[in-house]
Amino acid sequence: MTRTARESGGGRGEETRAGIIAAAVKAFSNDGFAGASTRQIAALAGENQGLITYHFANKENLWRAAVDSIFGGLAGELTERADILSDADPRTRLRLLIYYFVRYAAQHPEQMRLMVQEGKTESPRMAWLVDRHIKPLYGLYSEVVRDAQRAGVLPEGSVVHLFYILIGATSLIFTAAPECKRLTGQDPMQEEMIEAHAETICNLVLR
Repeated sequence: MTRTARESGGGRGEETRAGIIAAAVKAFSNDGFAGASTRQIAALAGENQGLITYHFANKENLWRAAVDSIFGGLAGELTERADILSDADPRTRLRLLIYYFVRYAAQHPEQMRLMVQEGKTESPRMAWLVDRHIKPLYGLYSEVVRDAQRAGVLPEGSVVHLFYILIGATSLIFTAAPECKRLTGQDPMQEEMIEAHAETICNLVLR
């Protein structure tokens, strides 16, 4: 019996699939869709290339599975947290959501790298990523920002500009972690750095 045939057996197949997706997230976020090959991804996963075809049929489907894995649940988690904090004052609500997003960005630096890879050109993949994952986040973000602006705890300004300012502020230090460490001698992935980064952002934007 071939390895591919054995994959239909359940647990091992799911483990293999998850390993391939994890490798794909790394490859696509670092090299983009065009730069990452299925051969490279299979090597990173320690699997044979035929298993990518078996589980995903093609590179496009693997890319979508990788995107879903890195964005999966983020909008839902943020919505749930925003609902839990709905009785809090707008400043506290936004502050705690900023802390959450900073921690998420630190845990998943590949997310912003992948967004940058796809967001810089018009393509069906970019449209799919925006429509499926970014728009729900932007909708939630817009609501929270407008509430904070009405309460006077966030400066007036376009939600569009504030969205990209805060997304960049929360994520860039982790996306460029090797650069930060080389430049400053400090590792942004350390707990005290993550905490300090969230606190600094809150101090900069909140009144």
